[in-house]
Amino acid sequence: MAAGRERNRYVQEQLHFFQTLIDKVPSPIFYKDIWGCYLGCNKAFEEYLGVKRNELMGLSEIDIVKDPQKNPLHCAISLDISGHPGSGKYETSINHSDGSERNVIIEEAPLTDLNGIAIGFVGVINDITEIRVAEKERVRVSKLESLGVLAGGIAHDFNNILTTILGNIALAKIYGDVNTDKLQRLLENAEQAAIRAKDLTRELLIFSKGGSPVKKVMSIRDLLENTVAFSLAGTAANYELDMASDLFSVEIDENQISQVIGNIVLNAEQAMPHGGTVRVAAENVTLDSVNGPLNAGDYITISIKDQGIGISEKHLDMIFDPYFTTKEKGSGLGLAICHFIIQKHQGHIGVESTLGVGTTFVVYLPAAEVKHKAEEQKDKTVMMSGHGKILVMDDEETIRSMVGDILQYLGYTVDFAKDGEEALSMYASRPYDAVILDLTIPGGMGGKETIEHLRAIDPAIKAIVSSGYCNDPIMSDYRQYGFKGVIVKPYTIHEISSVLRDVMS
Repeated sequence: MAAGRERNRYVQEQLHFFQTLIDKVPSPIFYKDIWGCYLGCNKAFEEYLGVKRNELMGLSEIDIVKDPQKNPLHCAISLDISGHPGSGKYETSINHSDGSERNVIIEEAPLTDLNGIAIGFVGVINDITEIRVAEKERVRVSKLESLGVLAGGIAHDFNNILTTILGNIALAKIYGDVNTDKLQRLLENAEQAAIRAKDLTRELLIFSKGGSPVKKVMSIRDLLENTVAFSLAGTAANYELDMASDLFSVEIDENQISQVIGNIVLNAEQAMPHGGTVRVAAENVTLDSVNGPLNAGDYITISIKDQGIGISEKHLDMIFDPYFTTKEKGSGLGLAICHFIIQKHQGHIGVESTLGVGTTFVVYLPAAEVKHKAEEQKDKTVMMSGHGKILVMDDEETIRSMVGDILQYLGYTVDFAKDGEEALSMYASRPYDAVILDLTIPGGMGGKETIEHLRAIDPAIKAIVSSGYCNDPIMSDYRQYGFKGVIVKPYTIHEISSVLRDVMS
């Protein structure tokens, strides 16, 4: 009997010692039975959770963890502890005694008896709220800094472009009546500057919200040759082309892929300040199994190799990161956009480089699944005249006026509507050979809704969707919405004449 009392007294002393010990620890500590019910805690735990020790007894995790989604993870740790003694660690959120929600990491470890059998577990709560807040602030500041770099680069480029446009237009007004050759040259310069502005805007749209590619099945041979030749025209670099005669057709957005090839070739030229040769090769390849980011299947590979200064190993893993650049001038968007575009085409882009020897970029593009004949590339500098009645729907009067002048010059008869309601009324009373519908009409019926009503009037309607938002899914899957063609603003007279010819023929 006395021995029993001594044993109980010893146990009580040990428990008191243990409680006193953990009460001195500033971090919240708790201990539980094997089923996850609380047996006790320290003072820091009481103060942190706002619950007394005697009130905690018998409560489970779900009674204090705010986010029930995290409880399955906790239960997996707790219930598995007897079979696999070890430690568990998970992040969650709980309610502090002051009513605030706190981010915490809870670490748990098993408690065992003298025979090593798990009889419960002990845990500690580490508050990481301030750490997470600081991390979010660092990310926010980093994004703002990156945005500042990007905005500065864009403003610089656009100011240069607008200076060119405005200057040439001003001179054109001066020389318009006295020197027609000079007038033509000035207008051509203004047009080229506007095309640069268009390309810059397209890059930003691609990178900002997705820029879904507007794909078609085509051969890539002419695109490669024309893009490489154009990119290196007037430079000190030469180029060599080596393309397989039986290249697979690909389903691509030719403007986006041309942009990728152009960016890489331009980088190659800039890496060879004293000249050199850019070697471009294209061949077919078949992957029998999943290879990294690529699925099994048929691909074409495009390799672009320069003889330049190379890229250091420490920079090689960062060259596709947005805003990263080693150039004195540049926004660091070029290769990031290349990477983004190739991903959107379910392909892959990689790079190898040796300092002082050169750099090789390799692009993988999936072969077209549809094995019909690839579309032949048209000469985009040729205007195609036509005839017929065209209805143009656009909310901007300046756009309607400009498009009307272009279409009348090409030989078409043109009517205008400022929104979908007006377009429906006009088409119901007078069918047209084709319609051009602006996708977005602020405060009115836009192209998506309008085409649905127009198809109810005329199921065979020949409609072209037009928008400056190339990231809208309708622009890439226009046929699924009932359109026969697509044209991205801003467009040239050659582009609109080609689209109309394709749709109306």
